[in-house]
Amino acid sequence: MGFLDALRDLAGLPGHRDVDSRRLIDSDLGDDDGDSPHPEFPGRVPVSTPEEMAAPPATSAFDQDQWRRKLGRILESLPRSESEWNDLVLEAGALNFDTDWLARTYREEFTMLVRRIVSDRVVTPDEHRKLDLARSLMGIPDDEAEATLRAIVSEAESFFGKTVEGA
Repeated sequence: MGFLDALRDLAGLPGHRDVDSRRLIDSDLGDDDGDSPHPEFPGRVPVSTPEEMAAPPATSAFDQDQWRRKLGRILESLPRSESEWNDLVLEAGALNFDTDWLARTYREEFTMLVRRIVSDRVVTPDEHRKLDLARSLMGIPDDEAEATLRAIVSEAESFFGKTVEGA
């Protein structure tokens, strides 16, 4: 019997079947003796404790991927998108992201931002300001950001065979 048939039966509407809906509903919950129609729930369905219900849900890979996409979009649009940064940080906290994962993600995204900026072999003053703002927002130390920029510029210069202007 389907759900709508059970509702019709309980409401006394025409079209119900010859099955007692209370028996079906009770049998779905299982018996007290542990005989359950659902093998994953022997006996009654487990009840969560208030502590389990209050705990934040586990962060999924989907949540991390979506948050990382938002981070990339905000970094790419700096300085216009700077006003969105606090909401992004709050969202990371609400999603209970691991601090090591966040630090690693910030560094990876900063590296990608530097690569995109250096890819045209010219680093403008506006792009320098963008990198400095991104570094500051993500809490990356100045010397680490500078080392990342130097390494990527050096790599680009050896790849292109030309110097990167403005770096």
